[in-house]
Amino acid sequence: MGEDEDQNIIEHYRLSSHPEGGWFRRTYSSSTNVFLDRGERLCGSSIYYFLKQGEHSCLHSLKSDETWYFHFGSSVRIHLFSTSEYQSVDLGHDWQCGEVAQYPIPAGVVFGAELLQKKGALMSCSVCPGFAIDDFKWASVDELLVEFPEQAEIIRRLQPDFVPEDN
Repeated sequence: MGEDEDQNIIEHYRLSSHPEGGWFRRTYSSSTNVFLDRGERLCGSSIYYFLKQGEHSCLHSLKSDETWYFHFGSSVRIHLFSTSEYQSVDLGHDWQCGEVAQYPIPAGVVFGAELLQKKGALMSCSVCPGFAIDDFKWASVDELLVEFPEQAEIIRRLQPDFVPEDN
């Protein structure tokens, strides 16, 4: 996949720029809501999510569980920072190399993702209960650097290119 093919994918799937990096389009919003302590939410939602060559998903967390599904393109490494540990998982179709085609990320875990090859990747992400902007939080890069000094290079690589407003 080159730059032209990336643009063709963005146009074909009618994707828009995503604030965390990459491109997306919501493809599903449940018709039923749930009532939580934090407010009313959709039962579930889903998006297409595409990273072009050279793009990544900046470090952030959600108050809901999110499952990533791999479709095609470059393998993708998801970096996860829980309150007690760092881990990574590779999304892709090469199961013999330990890649998985889907991976659930628990609510509250800080995560970001990057491409492993020099080409784009199409995925889907499903959020349950459904995505609400009030449930999105940028990661504190300074706190992560203190808690996970061994992953400083990853943290700096996946930080936003801007200074996020406190949320």
